[in-house]
Amino acid sequence: MFKTRRLMVAAGTIAAFLAASPVATKAQQPTVRVGVIQGLSGPPAIVDFGESYLQGIRLALKDYEARNPRTRIELLVYDDEANPQRAVSLTQRLIQNDNVAAVIGTVSSGNVLAFAPILQRARIPLVAGPSIATDITQRFINERPSFIFRCSMVEQFQIDAMLDWGVRNFRRIGLLHSTTGYGNFAAREIQEGLRRRNVTLVATEAAAPGVNDLTAQMIRLRDAGAELVLNFHESFELLYRPLPRINYRPVVAGNWGLSSLKVLEIVGREAIEGTVMGQALDLNDPKARAFDERMRAEYGSAYRWPVVGALGYDAAQIMFRAIERVGRSDAVAIRDALETLDGVEAISATPARPFSADDHECLDREHVFLGVWRNGQVVRLEQR
Repeated sequence: MFKTRRLMVAAGTIAAFLAASPVATKAQQPTVRVGVIQGLSGPPAIVDFGESYLQGIRLALKDYEARNPRTRIELLVYDDEANPQRAVSLTQRLIQNDNVAAVIGTVSSGNVLAFAPILQRARIPLVAGPSIATDITQRFINERPSFIFRCSMVEQFQIDAMLDWGVRNFRRIGLLHSTTGYGNFAAREIQEGLRRRNVTLVATEAAAPGVNDLTAQMIRLRDAGAELVLNFHESFELLYRPLPRINYRPVVAGNWGLSSLKVLEIVGREAIEGTVMGQALDLNDPKARAFDERMRAEYGSAYRWPVVGALGYDAAQIMFRAIERVGRSDAVAIRDALETLDGVEAISATPARPFSADDHECLDREHVFLGVWRNGQVVRLEQR
């Protein structure tokens, strides 16, 4: 009896020790704080980008935690409201109050260009995204070391791919763009790119971001005979609305925003069929298709953007792998790890070694291709 009781006490002590051990180990994990700034309110297109990128980040953290890492990661997520002053204020808060070791974000290129110099001076690595302006990393790459990285589409790469295809396949090309900083920037890159290809636009139409009827602009593009219309207005769906009324059905190509499932929902499968855009995710690829299915299961109707979600996932998994390699809250060491990281199994077209000392873009020119809406899904455009 006494011996049995003694064995039971010993077994209970061992069980209690085993039960307590994982908790103690977890409590002893070093914690690294990562700031996330995204546009989560404001214009619908901004919110679509920001929420989709954040969905990818959160799924990457879930996968990271499932591997029982030695380093705990704490995300601090802030909404910059598509406002550069607020983005700067949030960046200062992340540095001064939150003591982050790294930052991911944001949607607006203007916001990134406003706060990136602050992070560069503070020597805290940034993985920008899904901002798209061509020169975000180039402004800092010669400041050895540069702390500014990006995992997103790059405007110049998607425009060059689009213009090469457009010039080969169409004689008359027109442009619709917004009058925002982004829209005007894209229009300049398109006009300069066509000039280099000895092509002139048959018509250029602009519209303010608050305009909700583009009938007049589309009539002028129709009357100019534009067979291909380049759509670089952030309200991606507006171009399609007047087309049936004015008996005009050009081929539409433009910003990667045209791949949003929200645009498909608003425009409809028939209207959007054949629309072309820059892309870095091929849903014909089994790995990309499996990711898409996971995101649908994870987020349901809130999931809307496969390529943006994939790039958010890849940005985060790259950052988390760098942190796990370092194993502590050391911003400079994390920066160095980002630059030398290899063996990444990305969902997007991001290569196994995303960055180097001379290249802080996870997507280079050869990784960007054209996608096209076919039967309710964006697939790689077969070029001819």
